[in-house]
Amino acid sequence: RHEWPLHHRHGRIPLEGLAQVPMELLGRLARLDGPVPEPTRLLFLDTETTGLAGGTGTYAFLVGAGWREGDRFVVMQYFMRDLDEEPALLAALAPVLERASALVTFNGGGFDVPLLETRFVLGRRRWPALLPHLDLLRPARRVWAACYDDCRLATLERTVLGVAREADVPGGLIPTLYFDWLGVRRASALAGVFAHNRDDVLSL
Repeated sequence: RHEWPLHHRHGRIPLEGLAQVPMELLGRLARLDGPVPEPTRLLFLDTETTGLAGGTGTYAFLVGAGWREGDRFVVMQYFMRDLDEEPALLAALAPVLERASALVTFNGGGFDVPLLETRFVLGRRRWPALLPHLDLLRPARRVWAACYDDCRLATLERTVLGVAREADVPGGLIPTLYFDWLGVRRASALAGVFAHNRDDVLSL
């Protein structure tokens, strides 16, 4: 669990901007159906997985979840020390999802959310299918596609937020690092992966 005061700046942007999100506009840009979510109950979500192709054999071994809690922004990271700990991870995530007004991800509609739904179903747990999902990749493309070569999260972090990550772990190496960790069991082997996931949640 990590906490930051709302006046903390992630790059150039203070976290207190969470209270000023124009939800109606964002919902339109993201093509969100239904009522506008309550901004103070948004759940910011990012996963690190055992593979990048998805499918029933892919696990989310680390799930970063961020939300506003009073005058703080909280990031909880749920980690599977081994694959047989998945039931415990899903049990810990379930109440976090239940109290959310909407999920917020970056390109999560194509990977993170379908993968978590699959893991919940395989684990015989109810997935909150009606929970609205704001995938920020769509509005990011609408706003910034004409300004930059691409709309990857790393690009928008650098150019829009003013965030420069130091010694960041490339996403493509993360599955290999996890399987290596299963063999050596040294916490330092995954320190960079935890930092990468935490920064992803903050940048949402």
